[in-house]
Amino acid sequence: MGKALFFDVDGTLVNFQGKMPESARKALKKAQQNGHQIVLCSGRSRIQIYSWLLELGFDGIIGATGAYVECGGKVLYRHFMTGKELRTVTALLDEADACYSAQAGTRMITSAKHRDRQMARFRNLGDAEMIDQIWRHIEITDDMVQYEDIEKLVYYESKISVQTIRERLAAICDVTESSFEAAVSDSGEITCRGINKAYGMRKYIEYAGISQEDTVAFGDGPNDFDMIEYAGVGVAMGNAVEALKRRADYVTRGIDEDGVEYAMVELGLI
Repeated sequence: MGKALFFDVDGTLVNFQGKMPESARKALKKAQQNGHQIVLCSGRSRIQIYSWLLELGFDGIIGATGAYVECGGKVLYRHFMTGKELRTVTALLDEADACYSAQAGTRMITSAKHRDRQMARFRNLGDAEMIDQIWRHIEITDDMVQYEDIEKLVYYESKISVQTIRERLAAICDVTESSFEAAVSDSGEITCRGINKAYGMRKYIEYAGISQEDTVAFGDGPNDFDMIEYAGVGVAMGNAVEALKRRADYVTRGIDEDGVEYAMVELGLI
């Protein structure tokens, strides 16, 4: 029986300029031909994932850092933040003067002022396609707490560090550095406590009938820590943060050095 291969998107399959190495495309196709399942495992919500990436024919999708799980086109699981959790989180982010938005599966939710600040930040990254993909389905509100289908929040330009926000929300949420760019202390991602990529992986393999030992995960950033540790084999990209490399079973080449293909060859997957 083949294995389940889980791939982070930003910094793993797609670089921070929105480009995917052709070698990675070929490796994914070859892995499926060899009987393995290929699964996206991203901090992005499903609507934020590039349409051309989805067209590659993944067997499954784990989105919103584990809050959304899909297999064979069937939605297996979704987890939403409660109104109480949202009130606590947004109050802290307002105190930090952060700009933030919520991921809600089919759309992004934010306020007008937060939208403008975040758009300016993403323009500086220089990836026009990512801006279009993320902000195409935007909903503006001044009352985020009213929504019942919010999976996670992302924030930028906080005057309070990620570590402090993590400590203050520890009872209800998990907080990691941003996965959309190189990790910095003023930007982060907030999910419900215990909801992470490893949780999504477990939901997926239970449904697919695959053992934990037959999983391989590829990642590069802070929100990949649990995924790399949970997988039977955890692969860190050469461009990964050092803390992830220390957790990994194998460190491959960088994303722009054909790192995904190289690791899959070395591990005998293709």
